[in-house]
Amino acid sequence: SGVVLANQTPSQIRAVLQGCLEDLQSGQKRQSVKLPGDKFPAASPTAAISQAAFPIQHAVLLVGSPRTRKSSSQALGGYLFDQLGAQSIQTETIYLHTILRSPEKMSAMLEALERADLVLLAFPLYVDSLPAPVIDALEKIAAHRQALEMSKPALFAALANCGFPEAAHNATALAICEMFARQAGFTWAGSLALGGGEGLVHGADLKAAGGQAITIKKSLEMAAAALARGEGIPLAAQTLMAKPTIPGWLYRIIGGLGWDQQAKKYGALKLMKRKTYQLMD
Repeated sequence: SGVVLANQTPSQIRAVLQGCLEDLQSGQKRQSVKLPGDKFPAASPTAAISQAAFPIQHAVLLVGSPRTRKSSSQALGGYLFDQLGAQSIQTETIYLHTILRSPEKMSAMLEALERADLVLLAFPLYVDSLPAPVIDALEKIAAHRQALEMSKPALFAALANCGFPEAAHNATALAICEMFARQAGFTWAGSLALGGGEGLVHGADLKAAGGQAITIKKSLEMAAAALARGEGIPLAAQTLMAKPTIPGWLYRIIGGLGWDQQAKKYGALKLMKRKTYQLMD
């Protein structure tokens, strides 16, 4: 995609658009874009990071779901953090929805992040982005860290889950997380994206989950092992997590039956085939 900025002149915008057209024609991307507030260049999410620069001793899990402890975000992030804890890494969990209205809790969270060597944000997808309270929290974190003369170097990773069967729906939200990490002075350590998570996980304890959760747990274990070494989340873990948990056609059938059941409950089953703006008798 091409990016133009509000403070660019018309000639600069035309140059960007011309570059986009040339990229499309050649099939290669030759442009790079520096956005306002960028402190660090974009890094590969699977790139190894020097362990000497990032010894992981203290990790913080930010849960972005309003269901807090009963959420799929907690189940996924908590399982990964259990793996970190097993390697003698000190872990801490913060539920973002519970701190926004408390200046004291917000201050305590900012202090916890300054102590952290690794921060993981686990959140549910809302349409194609992060929940509004999570965005609010990230803006406050970025403003706080940008105001500091020097923030402690730390890794930042993200774990998104959505109800849609395709994990690709999480891509935009995870790109936002990467941009946040760069602007807040973190080192981006990659992400994991789960599709159909609500139907499969639904806040359940993954330790007791059955065979359907095997690939999810393996992905989280691989990611935890890499993060504990101060490395980015490996591509193999991303691929495993993105593997569909239910075929798309089956998801659509089950979803359609669900809609019919709800419509029948309210006496609206015969109205389900109405078309938008269709004239009514």
